Amino acid sequence: MDHAPRRLSRRDVMALAALGIATPAALAATGPASAATRTAAPAAHDPLAAHHPLAAQDPRSVDDPAGDATPFHRAFPLFRSANMTSPDRLPSGVGFHSFRIPAVVTTATGRILAFAEGRRHNNRDYGDINLVAKRTRTTTDHGAEPADWEPLREIVGAGNGTWGNPTPVVDGTTVHLFLSWNAGDRSQNGDDPLPDGSRTDKVDATEEGRRRLYLTSSTDDGATWSTPRDLTAELTPDGWAWDAVGPGNGIRLRSGELVVPALGRNIVGRGSPGARTWSVQLLEGAAEEGTVVQTPDGRLCRNDRPLDDRARWVARGTLDGFGPFAVDPGLPDPRCQGSVLAYNVDAPARTLFLNSASETSRREMRVRISYDADARTFTAGRALSAAPVSGVGYEGGYSSMTKTADYRVGALVETDFFNDGTGGGSYRALVWRRFNLSWILNG
Repeated sequence: MDHAPRRLSRRDVMALAALGIATPAALAATGPASAATRTAAPAAHDPLAAHHPLAAQDPRSVDDPAGDATPFHRAFPLFRSANMTSPDRLPSGVGFHSFRIPAVVTTATGRILAFAEGRRHNNRDYGDINLVAKRTRTTTDHGAEPADWEPLREIVGAGNGTWGNPTPVVDGTTVHLFLSWNAGDRSQNGDDPLPDGSRTDKVDATEEGRRRLYLTSSTDDGATWSTPRDLTAELTPDGWAWDAVGPGNGIRLRSGELVVPALGRNIVGRGSPGARTWSVQLLEGAAEEGTVVQTPDGRLCRNDRPLDDRARWVARGTLDGFGPFAVDPGLPDPRCQGSVLAYNVDAPARTLFLNSASETSRREMRVRISYDADARTFTAGRALSAAPVSGVGYEGGYSSMTKTADYRVGALVETDFFNDGTGGGSYRALVWRRFNLSWILNG
């Protein structure tokens, strides 16, 4: 959901403590982070950074054999909005004005699951929004062509509610999908127009008015899903009105735990795969719309949408605690969601990052590679506009990445037809891109 982020206050910290949620000891004595207390990430020392504002790491200094392969790239619209030819509809015939907020994962069998918010009447973040998905038809086609994907299906959408922020995590043969929900007549700020002429009430801290956290799971590669389970009481502090999970992807650590990014915290899954016990790790200074990745050195890195800066907020740590968030000037951002992917940890280890690498525009999507043990610096990478997709409007905004079973990168990216400018009538769709590392390296 494209809403105004918030950071945790001291009151939030105390609310978590009241729930019995363990937090790093340092948080007990500190208040919310401010622009004055956030620190800038260390300046890049590589000479290339002085000549290219996006490059803090020189790819020429890394012997990456992937660059010797033939570059590969393929792209097409995957979630087609109502203004496009053959727009996507559910088997019931229900269609959607727009699709936004992508998430994509590759299951243990190699099947690809792509998720989105299906926005019924306009492109806005409130009102009647269903959580929808597509699967690849087989475990071996890797979504290479449009015909390789099954038709649109609904994961959840009963009633006039706002289901959103899909955040899946693969856990062996189980796929967990975290979701946010609020009533369809509510919105974050309130007083927003609905199709019937009424206006929304503001999300508030009452049980009926607050934003809630749900979890559904699949054990058959996304063919069927469990009834969504309300985990608000367990994983959202008392007194919170607004909340949001992801959107994007959760991860499974090499030590076995699951980590799912959420507003101001990580949701952590411990125990046996498919039967996890969920808890919360508080992150002071974090925003919502965070990403999380396990870097090659085994630590965790949160990379969040900035609140009042024009570059990403980054913090590193473990499940025992995180350091402070720092503004990373090497990752410019127009205050939008981004996506990160641990591609591999063997040498040369690679971590990928995708966002609009601009301080002002969402239309400058760029994928980059870090070879650092802690994913601290990234190459200039390649702009997605190097391979434009026709008939989809202007590409840029939210995204999600997965490593496919054939060792390529799959990226699901928003587009905007901008036919109504910034108004609710502008159609939104999602483009599917597949490319190899060589395509990034030889741009």
